[in-house]
Amino acid sequence: MKKPELLAPAGDMEKLKVAYHFGADAVYIGMKNFSLRANTKNFDEDELFKAVDYSHKLGKKIYIALNAYVTDDDAEEVIKSLNLINTLKPDGVIISDLGVLYLAKRYAPDTAIHISTQANITNLYSVKQYSLLGARRAIMARELTLDQIAYIAKNCDIEIETFIHGAMCISYSGRCLLSSYMTNKNLGRRPDDVKTETRSANRGDCVHPCRWEYVLRENGRPNQEYPIEQDEMGSYILSSKDICMINHIDKLIESGITGFKIEGRMKSILYLSSIIRAYRRAIDSYFDKNLAYDKEQIDYELNIVSHREFSTGFFFDSPRVKSNQTGNTEYKRDTRLAALIENVEGDKANLKVYNKMTSDAEYEYIGPDMKTVKLGKIILFDKDGNTVETVNHTDQAAALIYDKSGNIVKPEILNILRMKADF
Repeated sequence: MKKPELLAPAGDMEKLKVAYHFGADAVYIGMKNFSLRANTKNFDEDELFKAVDYSHKLGKKIYIALNAYVTDDDAEEVIKSLNLINTLKPDGVIISDLGVLYLAKRYAPDTAIHISTQANITNLYSVKQYSLLGARRAIMARELTLDQIAYIAKNCDIEIETFIHGAMCISYSGRCLLSSYMTNKNLGRRPDDVKTETRSANRGDCVHPCRWEYVLRENGRPNQEYPIEQDEMGSYILSSKDICMINHIDKLIESGITGFKIEGRMKSILYLSSIIRAYRRAIDSYFDKNLAYDKEQIDYELNIVSHREFSTGFFFDSPRVKSNQTGNTEYKRDTRLAALIENVEGDKANLKVYNKMTSDAEYEYIGPDMKTVKLGKIILFDKDGNTVETVNHTDQAAALIYDKSGNIVKPEILNILRMKADF
């Protein structure tokens, strides 16, 4: 049985490097336009060349998202993007729009076409039709059950990919118009003093109105608002749970799925490091029974980062039978990213500091292969090499790190320091 590809998001070059370092087989990235993540950094032309080169030198794969729905006004820019992709030679381009697929076959003919989850593929016959149109991989709608996906994988002639972890839309992916409505003052009746342009989920600029808190107001009493309360936390009837399929890796592997995809191009390197290494261990331990799988440690890792309630999405329950609403509005987290190790000089780690660090905080040092060291002591240095008690975000800093037994921990580039924090 072939080991599936673990596919991770990368919103910029640093996240790409961290994703590979912690065990991703491939990444998916976005260009500056048409990639459905308008508010992440994404990659300019120079960075795209560096990203593809870096990936291929590691023997990894890289896919570029061009999965927005476009109009004829966008055609010239789309063609320009496809010409660049043809030159870049990534391992695939992710597409939703049939018009973009048509253009891709003409302007990036040597690039494998992957059909995005935004295309809402929910049956075998859609996959067969996309295959006839030249697609090599289809990314399933998140509304399918595992049995349905397995049936498609068994009976089609192209690769099948599915999301196994991360956020879900309350609607079929990309089919929601709430964001456009709520940010257009002529439609959503926004006040004149709100300086917000229309933000469309179909162009990667969703404001996530499904996560907002709503009240009821009657037109005749504009100043009187009535709360909509499901319970003491308020109302969250539009807010979906997150997917987490780590406890069902065996079923996913045995279903014949080629690509296991993690959601989150806008997520942090703390998210990437924790989630990727957890799924890396889960997949590898299925194929190597001698590899330790500590469920308690894996669960701890998944809960390091902010998330809504975990669920299995619709893998075992069709949306026609069961909803996927979250039971509360809280994001769960108790750990903060402290620093990324950018360079090493002897035993000293040169740090990219993300959040204020103090010498008396509680830290963990993490790396690939589930390497986790709880630190007993950390000595911080400023840019001049002076010992300090505190370093702040953006400070140039370094550190010597020690385990609980007082032994110095040899730092490695791209490993991470994280710290306990109250939110």
